[in-house]
Amino acid sequence: MQLITRHLKGFWEKLGKREKPSVDTNSSIDPYPTFPPPTPEELLARPNFYRERLFQRQYRTPRGDSEDKPLYGLYRLYEHLILNDNIGLRNELEYFWYARWPIVSIPDPQNACKSRYAVLAAIPALLLESYNDRINLGLPRKADSIVSREELEQYQKEEKMFESLPEWSNQVPRLEETLVIPHDDNEVLDSFEDIRASPQLAAKNILHWQPHIHFI
Repeated sequence: MQLITRHLKGFWEKLGKREKPSVDTNSSIDPYPTFPPPTPEELLARPNFYRERLFQRQYRTPRGDSEDKPLYGLYRLYEHLILNDNIGLRNELEYFWYARWPIVSIPDPQNACKSRYAVLAAIPALLLESYNDRINLGLPRKADSIVSREELEQYQKEEKMFESLPEWSNQVPRLEETLVIPHDDNEVLDSFEDIRASPQLAAKNILHWQPHIHFI
């Protein structure tokens, strides 16, 4: 397992403290992820099973590949989003931020599954809103997780370098049939008119609550 910098250790310690859901199968848990992940339909058909696999995962990258990459980060964000794992999603957002991967550097996953491809294409827009909000507050990507008042004041004087979307994410077509992702207790939104619906996901015809994408 690759080393994790001191800025990221705390995020994964928090994951281990969460209550784990009951699993609906007795099959063994693979400590490595398999990418690309299952389709949204498969994840939503067995959410407890896949959440358990996610919580028991020990490695961030697939077996035989020790180097973490922006595409792997995108896949992990996808899993947390589909499985409505808000804490995991937030932790992964922070990890991606401190890994300092530019959003525009996320490569095109070129996925054959239309629903999975649409979700993957919507995620960079969520990152964009989260990260540009922090940058607008004077927190650049180069800043450490803990900054002094003097450092913050200096950052706020510097020219802001905002993030941009990878071109492929805008080219992925909107789904013909709405993909509905349940929230807690299997609750779903009735329509995109609900103010709680995510506009970034709605752009790809995906109906779900706006995730918790902002962090300090």
